[in-house]
Amino acid sequence: MRQLIIANRVISDDSDAYVIAEIGHNHQGSLKTAKELFQAAAECGVAAAKLQKRVEATHYNQEYWTAEWRQAGNVYTIEKRREIEGRHPLVVKEVFNPTRVLDVGCGPGILMYLLHEVGVVADGVDPAPGMREMAPPEVRDRIVVGGADTPYISSNAYDLVICREVFEHMTVLEVREAVRNICRMSSRFAYATTRFHQNPHTLLDVSTQDELDPSHITMMNKDLLRLFFVLEGFRQRKDLEDKIDWMGKGRVLVYEKVGGKR
Repeated sequence: MRQLIIANRVISDDSDAYVIAEIGHNHQGSLKTAKELFQAAAECGVAAAKLQKRVEATHYNQEYWTAEWRQAGNVYTIEKRREIEGRHPLVVKEVFNPTRVLDVGCGPGILMYLLHEVGVVADGVDPAPGMREMAPPEVRDRIVVGGADTPYISSNAYDLVICREVFEHMTVLEVREAVRNICRMSSRFAYATTRFHQNPHTLLDVSTQDELDPSHITMMNKDLLRLFFVLEGFRQRKDLEDKIDWMGKGRVLVYEKVGGKR
C-alpha cells in the first residue's frame, strides 16, 4: 500500500483525502490578507495551504531570458525575436508615428533594437540588474534601471509608452500604480499587452495560474485593466488596437490621452 507522512499525518490509499487549499497569489503581497486566507482555509478543514509570491528582480537574469524551458524555443535573442516579432516593429512605426518612445519593462532591449532597425529611437526602463549588459550595443546606453512605477521620468516625456508582457508579473495593486505612471509619462499613447484571465466571472476576478511562465502571478480581467487606463484620463483606440494586433491574439490594449499632444 502506498503511504506518505506529512507532519505526523499518514496519507495512504485507505486514508481520508489530504486537502490542500490553493491560495496562489490572492494575498497580493499583503501579509495581513495572507493570514486571513490561511485562517479561512483552516476553518474549512483543509490539511494544508499552497501559495505563491512574486519573484525578485534578480530572477530576470540571462538564464531567465535564454533558458530552454521557454515554449517553442522563444528565447530572447535578436535572431529569435526578429523571427517572432515579424513585421511588428514596422507596424508600431506606421500606426503611432512616434518621435519619443519608452519601453517599460524592456528586459534586454530586444524590442528597442528591432525598433532601432526601422528608424524608431526608444528608451527603456527595467528593474532587473544586468539588462544593460545583455542589451545590444546599439541600445545599451538608453536603458536605465527602474520599475514601472519609476518617478524619475518626467511627465509627458514620451508620445508613446510601451509596456508588453509585464503586468502579469505584478500584483493587481502594482499594476494599478504602473498604469498610473505609464499614463503620467505619456503625452499621447499607451500600448500594452499582457495575459488575461480566460473566464472571469466578475470584474475583480484574477487568475494566478499560468503554465507558460512560473513567474506570472496575475492574469486580470481585461475590463479591469481597461478601467485603470480610463481612470487616468485615457480613451480606448480600438481602431489602433486592431492594427497593432495584426496576429489576432486579443491581448493588445491601446489608449490615447484625452486632449493629448498630436
